[in-house]
Amino acid sequence: MRKWIAVLALAALLVCALAPGVSFTEDRDTVLLARAIYALARNESYDTKLAIGTVAMNRLDNVWFADTLGGVLNEQHQFPIGSRYDDESLSAAHAVLSGRRALSADALYYQSLSASRPRTDKPLAVVGSYAFYS
Repeated sequence: MRKWIAVLALAALLVCALAPGVSFTEDRDTVLLARAIYALARNESYDTKLAIGTVAMNRLDNVWFADTLGGVLNEQHQFPIGSRYDDESLSAAHAVLSGRRALSADALYYQSLSASRPRTDKPLAVVGSYAFYS
């Protein structure tokens, strides 16, 4: 019996060593951000997913918004948070949580280009089907 347990443990370690990107758990903030990214940009490019994540992190770093990622993402009518995410959304969440940014630090707002009442000010950037604003 001990032999089988040792073999299984060794196999698990081998899988982790050969596939370092694989993890069995993710922290709450990473999953929450991945779910928000997926809810907004599931059919968008990876760059768009990074841009959405960047807005969330820019808000976290800004004194006018909540001081936790959960607070930023759960603010009413700001970021929809679904119950699912995919590998690309999770990868984008990891990237922005690790410091990667797709937009400047003053990009604090986003709007779909197909919004029924579009903003009249000029966006900082347009990525995919979203415009980003300061």
